[in-house]
Amino acid sequence: MKNNEAENMAHIVREFLGENPTYFYDHPEILENLYLPHATGSAISLVERQVAFLRDRNKDLRTKFEVLSSQAKENEDRLVKTQSLILAILGASTINGLTKILLTDLNDNFDVEFCSLTILTSNNQLKDLETKSVALSTARKQISSILSAKVLCGVVRKEELQFLFGGDASKIGSVATVVIGGESPIAVLALGNRDRHFYTTDMGTLFLSYLGSIIDHILKLLIQKTNDHENDA
Repeated sequence: MKNNEAENMAHIVREFLGENPTYFYDHPEILENLYLPHATGSAISLVERQVAFLRDRNKDLRTKFEVLSSQAKENEDRLVKTQSLILAILGASTINGLTKILLTDLNDNFDVEFCSLTILTSNNQLKDLETKSVALSTARKQISSILSAKVLCGVVRKEELQFLFGGDASKIGSVATVVIGGESPIAVLALGNRDRHFYTTDMGTLFLSYLGSIIDHILKLLIQKTNDHENDA
């Protein structure tokens, strides 16, 4: 019974102090006589304990602020690099030029270890490309799970690595891929890393999706331009 009474009293005191946060300020004579046990066996006043608590809280807030500032700086740097990449590929006049600009920029400015752009063709279109190209029907057989996923991050089968990266397949532990072209795929952009845990299923894909949509627009224009040129020839 006494325990219940003590718990009820403690609850009442907590509610009262919560509703009257200046109570100890208004009654300093009470505060002067309040002490809390310290880990060292000595005692500190409630004011000292509160100051220590606020100091620790301020330290935590400062750490969180520094983390957020660092993330903001990283996001700003990525935005600048992304804008630069987009402007560069907008200036590409051929599919081969687009591929060279894209892959070089990803390697140099985004620290991507391995990357490839595979053009998916149908009806023997674009057969004279220097850029890697594969029949869409073949891709549907060999990387069907990648094509259906649209954007994928994680570990894929050895056969899929071979399809995407050729001779570098054995060096790659994890990948991030984005299918260009929506329901009618025209290309697959693949990024690879030696670390099996570098690209994971829970990582964000906003950058890849955004980049994929830009490449989709430019690549369709260049494919049309190439087809028109071949028909004229």
